[in-house]
Amino acid sequence: MKRRTLIRGLVVGTTLGITDAALEVMAAARQRMDLALESSAIGPATLERWETTAFEYAHAYQTVPPHRLLADVLADFTEVQRLLEQRQPIRYRRRLCRVAAQLAALAGIFASALGAHREARGWFHTGRLAASEAGDNQLEGALTVRSAIVSLYYGTPASAHEQAARARHILGDTIGPATTRGLLVEARALARMGRGDEALPLLRQAEDAFGRLTAEDRDDPAFGHTERQFLWHLGNAWTHLGRTEDAWQVQRRALDLYPPTEYLDPTLIRLDRATCLARGGEPEEAYRTAAQALTVLPDEHRTGMVMKYATDFSRAAGHAQLPAGKEFAELLRA
Repeated sequence: MKRRTLIRGLVVGTTLGITDAALEVMAAARQRMDLALESSAIGPATLERWETTAFEYAHAYQTVPPHRLLADVLADFTEVQRLLEQRQPIRYRRRLCRVAAQLAALAGIFASALGAHREARGWFHTGRLAASEAGDNQLEGALTVRSAIVSLYYGTPASAHEQAARARHILGDTIGPATTRGLLVEARALARMGRGDEALPLLRQAEDAFGRLTAEDRDDPAFGHTERQFLWHLGNAWTHLGRTEDAWQVQRRALDLYPPTEYLDPTLIRLDRATCLARGGEPEEAYRTAAQALTVLPDEHRTGMVMKYATDFSRAAGHAQLPAGKEFAELLRA
């Protein structure tokens, strides 16, 4: 109250204009605010380094086993969390929140790959909070799509569809990688629910949207949407729509684009091919194809997601009494 009274007396105590003393008070107040808004525990170079860290992980996650990357991502996330707990300029805070959202997305992706789907959903929720704080609705929508993918693999198609539809609302009319992923997740969920008539228009929208992505968008496997990923997601939709020939063609194109150092997606594609064979009345060949997909996979890449996907194939394929079916069941138990 004394400070308020003093300032009021200096500023409004004269009708002849602002006094020198009043100007000094004004300048001091302004300068203190400038200092508060500009002070930071990090510099621009450090902040830029953090912004590139997430993209380095993004390009490694298809080739390096997820359990190796997860520990590093968590350590980096903790460092960013520490920086956010300190006083930062607003513009720096937003950029750090965006980095935190990206690292949370990666932690969720790795946790999902390892089979920890509940923890993955928690990380995607944390990422959405950070993306919202950063004012990045595209990243927030992308994290919602990622959560929908977890529901597609570990939950129910209805939940995946609901989350993907929510993501479309968050993303709005802007076309980006999250848009194409989200449309495909919606279509894949509808296909599994037997609502193929609703899935087909979404697939056409996804193909149109993918054609409008930038080269940069198509180069990032985690926060973008590469062509090989797009084709495998499209092939999965055709698989569950029962369009075996369309699925087979798209799967072949996708596999041709994956380098031999990437394991996760190609394995899931080969399991989709096995599903197509089973639905086409070739259960023996389906089990052999699925078994080969798992056999060539290095042990450290035989993650929870892969084994869940393989188990789901086995249940859908039926004919477990066949020799190939029994051998595949032994492979799952190994």
